[in-house]
Amino acid sequence: MSYSIGDKIVYPMHGAGIIVDKVNKKIMDEIRCYFIVKSPISEMVAMLPVENMDSIGIRDVMTNSEADNLLDKIRTMNTVEITNWNKRYRENMEKLKDGTIYEIAQIAKSLMTRDKSLSTGERKLMINAKNAVLSEIMLAKNLTLNQAETALKESIYCDTVNEDE
Repeated sequence: MSYSIGDKIVYPMHGAGIIVDKVNKKIMDEIRCYFIVKSPISEMVAMLPVENMDSIGIRDVMTNSEADNLLDKIRTMNTVEITNWNKRYRENMEKLKDGTIYEIAQIAKSLMTRDKSLSTGERKLMINAKNAVLSEIMLAKNLTLNQAETALKESIYCDTVNEDE
């Protein structure tokens, strides 16, 4: 896939961002071309090697309708967890690194609904998963952080109500 300045991309483990510049940098006596990617959530800026974009798992941000579908699916996602903390943490980290946005959203939902009883490690994992989902929703739907947080929280904490009742 070929990318250029202004493109919205997803960088695994870090979430979505916008390519804001393309620079040549000399690192270890070798000049390479890098994209500068800015996160919509934090001040994080990443330098990604242009020639390795595919091999490091970069992908396009989902579309607006895909973001709507994600928010709908979050409402009904199963959050049953493995009881062994170490195994659960390892599996969640693996999903955060290599998983789909749906798997990452499931991690965020599972940990956000247990927020009070999280260990320090799981709290960091929750923040990373939540920010990955939020950043992609923000860029896909052109929302502010507050708007994306509201949409995500409504999807996570809503109760399914039967309309016939």
